[in-house]
Amino acid sequence: MVRIVTDVHQSRITSTWANTEVEVFEYGELQDVARPIGSRRVSLRAALRETGGRIEARYKPSQSLADYYRGSDHLSLIEQGGEAYGYTRFIRGFRCVAIHFDDALLGEACGVASAAANFPSRLMFENKPIWAMADRLALACVTPRNGQQLYCESLVGMLAVEIAGLGTTAPLLSCKGGLAPFRLRRILDYIEDHLGDSIAITELAAMAEVSLPHFMRAFRASTGEAPLRFIMRRRVAHATRLLLETSRPLATIANVCGFADRSHMTTCFRRIAGNTPARIRRERS
Repeated sequence: MVRIVTDVHQSRITSTWANTEVEVFEYGELQDVARPIGSRRVSLRAALRETGGRIEARYKPSQSLADYYRGSDHLSLIEQGGEAYGYTRFIRGFRCVAIHFDDALLGEACGVASAAANFPSRLMFENKPIWAMADRLALACVTPRNGQQLYCESLVGMLAVEIAGLGTTAPLLSCKGGLAPFRLRRILDYIEDHLGDSIAITELAAMAEVSLPHFMRAFRASTGEAPLRFIMRRRVAHATRLLLETSRPLATIANVCGFADRSHMTTCFRRIAGNTPARIRRERS
C-alpha cells in the first residue's frame, strides 16, 4: 500500500536567483511513500544522492514508468501545475534539488512571450550537463558565500537555455548578433567601475534593456566570453596591477577587486592566469 504524503521528515534550504527558486531537500529513511512534487511553475528536479535505496518519479503514485533512466543522477522536468510524485519502496537517505523557473526567463530562452505551455513533463531522464549545473546550484544554496550572486545568476541563465533545448514546441530564439555598441560600452564601463562590488547579471541585462538569456547570448557574441568569465578576467587583471604596483596585503586586494576572499581570488587566478597571486608578486618583485 503506497502512502501519499505531503510532509515527510526532511530539511529544506532555499535561495532565489534571477527570480528562480532553488530548493535543496534532505530526507531520512522512507518506506512505501509517494510525495507530490508538482509546482505552480515549470520545475526541474535532480537526484543528488540516494543512500540504501532509490527514488522514482511517477505520474501516478502506484504506477511505475514503463521505461526510464535508472542512474542515480536522474532528472525530472515537471510541467507547470503538472501531477507527479516521488516514490520510494525503501530508502535510507535522499538528497535532491528542485529548481522552479521564472516563466519570463524560460519564455525568452524559447523566443516566446510565455513558455509554460512548451514544457510538458518528462520524468526520469539523463542529461549530464544539466545535472552538473543543478548540482552546482544546490551547492551554492547550501553553502552561501559573499559574491556568489553573479555566479548563480549565470548558472540559472545557462540552465534556462539548456532546458529550452529539451524539445519544446517553440523554436529557440536565435541570436543574430551582439549588443548594440552604445549598450555594450555602457555595460563594459559599468563593470570596470564596479569590479570591487557585487555585480548582478540581472542588473547588467536591465541596463542593456534585454532579458537575461538574450543578454548572455548577445554579450558572448560581442566579447567572445560569457559575462561571468569576462568579469572574473577583469578582476584578475585589476588585482594583478595592484599586486605589482602596491604592497597591499592579498586579503585587501581580494576585497578591493570583488573576490569573496583571498582563497577565492587564488582559485580564480589559477583558472584564468595559470598562476597564484602570491607567486606573481614574488616572481615580479
